[in-house]
Amino acid sequence: MKKIGIIGGTFDPIHYGHLILAEQARVEAGLDQVIFMPAKVQPFKLNLKIAGDVHRYAMLQKATIGNPHFSVSRRELDSPEISYTCNTLKGCRADLDADVELYFIIGTDAFLHLEKWYAAAELLKSFSFVIGTRPGYKEQELKELISRIRTQYGTKLLEINNSEVEISSTDIKNRIRKGKSIKYLLPEGVEEYIYRNKLYSELSE
Repeated sequence: MKKIGIIGGTFDPIHYGHLILAEQARVEAGLDQVIFMPAKVQPFKLNLKIAGDVHRYAMLQKATIGNPHFSVSRRELDSPEISYTCNTLKGCRADLDADVELYFIIGTDAFLHLEKWYAAAELLKSFSFVIGTRPGYKEQELKELISRIRTQYGTKLLEINNSEVEISSTDIKNRIRKGKSIKYLLPEGVEEYIYRNKLYSELSE
């Protein structure tokens, strides 16, 4: 059975933390492909101004071009609806062959709040997850939740050891606005794109 991972987010901008999680998920979970799914409107970020769709999609393409196992989808960007993960994954499944198993790649913090997401019960009963964990970080809380979710929903959950990389999109944007260096926090092509298009120097357009 072919295994495909989906990693979602605003990717505003994409950085090495995202890419490392995706690659480690691919290797440790034995995924054949990882699809980056930029959100048009994230439910938890409705009031935040983010870079335009065309910019975030372009940056993702530049960030993933060197990995033949990575691809970028416009599914959520081209949808007029709010980006709910459950709906997105159902749409992906409908487009794929029956012998494909979908995995949603998610970090520890997001997973700990997963039951608060839209249609969480359906999401957990219908799809598999790859959870990026870090040694010593909320281990007991995560262990207890994983055990309960497996029992309550029958969810297939795979844990991977995610390298601890302290990079955030918010920090990158703050650095740009303050005139600080962002080198080595994201791929060179993405850095060049940001400066060429004058993204984040004030407010993203």
